[in-house]
Amino acid sequence: MAASNTDDRDDDVPGDTPRELGDDDVASRWADIVATLGDIEAPRTDDEADDGEKPAESSQISRLDDEGATDGPADAEPGTESRLILPAGPRDWPLSPETEALEEAEAHFTPPEPPPLLSRDPLLTMAWGFVVGVPVLAVIGMVVSAAVPSIAIPPLAGQIGIGLFVAGLGVLIWRMPHQRDPDDDGPGAVV
Repeated sequence: MAASNTDDRDDDVPGDTPRELGDDDVASRWADIVATLGDIEAPRTDDEADDGEKPAESSQISRLDDEGATDGPADAEPGTESRLILPAGPRDWPLSPETEALEEAEAHFTPPEPPPLLSRDPLLTMAWGFVVGVPVLAVIGMVVSAAVPSIAIPPLAGQIGIGLFVAGLGVLIWRMPHQRDPDDDGPGAVV
């Protein structure tokens, strides 16, 4: 029984296996790929950008392999290589003074330091800890006591936890602002 296709296509021809390439073939193909990429870091001059010519066809682009031999058209004169002219990108325009000033101002922006989270008011921090921590510990305690029945949580721990939760909730409600700020005249968030 034949092995199934991995790509689920039926157009595989028996005996159609890829041929092994020699090291020279691989090296020449790699040199062709690298040569077609060109010099990515080469700066474009103004006369290249303003020529307005269409990009040269791939048959007119001269390629260099590792030995320095050109693989271009046979009738091309030495030293006259075609250049590939790329279209202008979205940021390839001359900057105006206003744009330069804006980019200069944005480059020097440093965000302000955020306020510390826990050092403002220790009473509020403790209240938030009780309101969040007690239910989390209660759920963990219930899961552990259900998984391991030999562990017994004393009822006093539950009563203390409920008391701390209610006390923390009371502190948070008591510390809520009772009046609006004098400079706050709006109805709230405006979309």
